Amino acid sequence: MTIPVVSETIFALAGGVFSEPWLLDAALATAVIETPIFWLCGFRRAAEWIWFFVVNIVSNLLLNEFLVETPRTFPYAAAVLWGEIVVVLLEYALCGYAVRKKGGKRLFRVLLLTNAVSFVAGIVYFLL
Repeated sequence: MTIPVVSETIFALAGGVFSEPWLLDAALATAVIETPIFWLCGFRRAAEWIWFFVVNIVSNLLLNEFLVETPRTFPYAAAVLWGEIVVVLLEYALCGYAVRKKGGKRLFRVLLLTNAVSFVAGIVYFLL
């Protein structure tokens, strides 16, 4: 007896994040906004900003999938706030692997800055 794991996985992915082009567009746009800020804040080693770019795409996909799946009874603003807090914590945890000697409070402040800038850019984009 065989279990069709591969076909079930492909089916699950086809019905999830990868079937929604706007989720991928939003993740890429967020990474394009945040990565130069990360670089300008002094994280200039290629390993640092490339890792940040990838982590940013993953965290944005997770955030948007969470927001899409949030029940309508839960206040949207609270979901966004909670999601952004989790994104910053996730990025902080994952960026610690690539950022050397610049971690700690400085990395956390830069992550808060990058996420705040992309959050404001998102508000401006969706309101205009």
